[in-house]
Amino acid sequence: MTRDARLVIGAAVPGALLPVAAAAVAGGAAALIGMPTLWVAVASAAPLLGGIVRMIGGAWIAAALLVIGLVAADSSPWSTATVIAAVHLLQVLGSLMLVIPLRSRIAVRALTPTAVRFVLVQLLCQAVGVLASLLPTRSGLPLAAIAGAVSALVFTVLLVRMLRARRGGAFSKPDSARVAGGSSET
Repeated sequence: MTRDARLVIGAAVPGALLPVAAAAVAGGAAALIGMPTLWVAVASAAPLLGGIVRMIGGAWIAAALLVIGLVAADSSPWSTATVIAAVHLLQVLGSLMLVIPLRSRIAVRALTPTAVRFVLVQLLCQAVGVLASLLPTRSGLPLAAIAGAVSALVFTVLLVRMLRARRGGAFSKPDSARVAGGSSET
């Protein structure tokens, strides 16, 4: 490719739009669930800072603030649905922010599979959120919170066991272990 050659990717958006979109999602969701103005500003600023200093995980800080804001306030099905959607969207945007440079351009076509997965997961999560809000509470603690905590613990234990079992096969063999004939079998 020469200096004058251009790559045509079709409709595209700038990479700097990702932290801006994450800030808008975090700030909008924080305002919708009724967080104090200072926390709305902090939730909005975290993804912007995370777009510049990627290692701080600004989108995940904003997501954590939204969850804390939901737990601290009187929850309603509307605010729960808002936080579920916002936290998931912040996760998606934060993951994209880690791999897409600010000065790059993103083909809109390349974002289609991510958008489809987001919608499918949201359909499931919003349905579970509505069902959880319908469950009876027991001495102030919803049964859904207890079931969710137990399922998160079981999932984590299974994930750790699965990662330990496959850790040896996760890494490629060093070049010194390869046979000259092209086979990597030892």
